[in-house]
This record gives sequence, C-alpha cells and structure tokens, in this order.
Amino acid sequence: MAIKVEHLNYVYSSGTAYEIHALKDVSMEIPDGQFVGLIGHTGSGKSTLVQHLNGLIRATEGKIYFDGQDIYAEDFKMRELRSKVGLVFQYPEHQLFEIDVLSDVCFGPKNLGFSQEEAEKKAREALRMVGMGEEYEKASPFELSGGQKRRVAIAGVLAMEPRVLILDEPTAGLDPRGRDEILDQISYLQKERGITVVLVSHSMEDVARYVDRIVVMNQGSVRFDGTPKEVFRHWRELEEIGLAAPQVTYLMQELREKGADVDTDATTVREAADSIERWLKG
Repeated sequence: MAIKVEHLNYVYSSGTAYEIHALKDVSMEIPDGQFVGLIGHTGSGKSTLVQHLNGLIRATEGKIYFDGQDIYAEDFKMRELRSKVGLVFQYPEHQLFEIDVLSDVCFGPKNLGFSQEEAEKKAREALRMVGMGEEYEKASPFELSGGQKRRVAIAGVLAMEPRVLILDEPTAGLDPRGRDEILDQISYLQKERGITVVLVSHSMEDVARYVDRIVVMNQGSVRFDGTPKEVFRHWRELEEIGLAAPQVTYLMQELREKGADVDTDATTVREAADSIERWLKG
C-alpha cells in the first residue's frame, strides 16, 4: 500500500476569526500503481489534501502512512518522503528558473545529493519520459511553449524517481492539444513504469478517460469513491454539489429516455460510440 490516510482533519487559521475547516475526517487508501482522479469544486479540499500526502502540510488531526510508516513519527525522514512522493503544482512552469532545460531538471536530483553526472543522467531520462528530446536540453525554459514548459516541470519531479506522482491541475491553461499530450504522457508513464498517479482535475472528461478510480471531495470530506462508472452513476448528486458528469453521460441518458437501448454507464466517447453502434446494428 503506497499511501494510507486515517481520519485526517486540517484547520486553517485555527483559533482565529478566519478559521476554516478544510479537511474533515478524510480516510482513504491509495494502492501502488493506481491512477486516481481527485475531483471537487473550488474550495472542496482537493489541493489541501494532496499537500498533506508528501508532508508539505501537517494535519491538525489524523494519520498518514507511507509504506506502512507513520510520516508524523519522530524518526521519519520527511525529505525521503518528498523524493518518493512528487508533487507538481498548478502552473508548475512558474517554478522554472535555471539557464537551460537540463540544468532545471537536474535541480531535484542534485538537491537529493546526487553528483552532477548522476543528476544529468536522471534528468535526461526524465526528459525523454515526457517526450523532450536532446535538442531541448540547452534551450532556455522561458523560450518554450506552454505545454513544453509544463513537460519540463513534470520532468523535474520525475528526475527524483518518485513512486507516487501527484499532479494538481497539470493541464490548466493549456489548449486541447497540449492537454491531451500531457495526459497521454502521464498515462503512458503510469502504465509502463507502474508509478502511482494522483490527478487533481476539474475536467470530468479527463478523469473519465484516464483514471482507474475517482475520489470526489465536497466541503472537506470524501463524498464518493469508486470507479468512473460507479461515480458518474451519481450524476444528479454531483450536480447538487456543483459538479457534472462527462457530456457523454448526459447524451447516453437522453438516448435511453428516447428509447435507445444504449449503455448509460459509458463514460468515454469510445465507449459511447461502441454502444450506439451495437444498438444501431440491433
């Protein structure tokens, strides 16, 4: 088990007039190798939760375990946790600062104590993982496109060889092509390398297409937790908390209401197309 969360609570500005109970009794387990989508409206607690998973924020109450170890134990090495649980913030390209791409991606491994030679080897491997070839190594990160900057920032985390990769809205601000390229690459890494991925997203289409499991947050608590099909069956309840199902879900519901014998559990365009084709063929 990669990560286990037990009865997690977090209060911002505790004891002040600005006190906010951001997380309320959150419990979950994230197995090794799973692709998890974390969704919820703004202020639901998504970003606060993921910042707990690599120790950036300490819980007000509750426990977090990584590989069975209590991360709040006195002898636990938080630095090692942060090398194993990599967190990519929203708009990570704002954190790029080195003179060239290779130097920027080397920063993490060097910070972990690797030599320059070892850091460059890890950086090059990470850049290839995100589809950035040798021709980009000496380029200024500030001259790249938005999608390329995002890839470099993700490579900077991958170079530290994390077992868990947490991405907080990694496609924010990208055009559809850039969004698909980033998520396709992350999906490939998750399948080929067995990395555990936690994807925070507002896009129902993206989580339906890529993840194995969806956790829905609402007002600091877990509202739903299941496969995409299981979660999106609750599309009416999702609407009540300010979310929605993928557009495909609404299309299939409407077709069923008009008498079409189609699969209302379809959550992706491909699944919907296959179901409609089967119905048309009778």
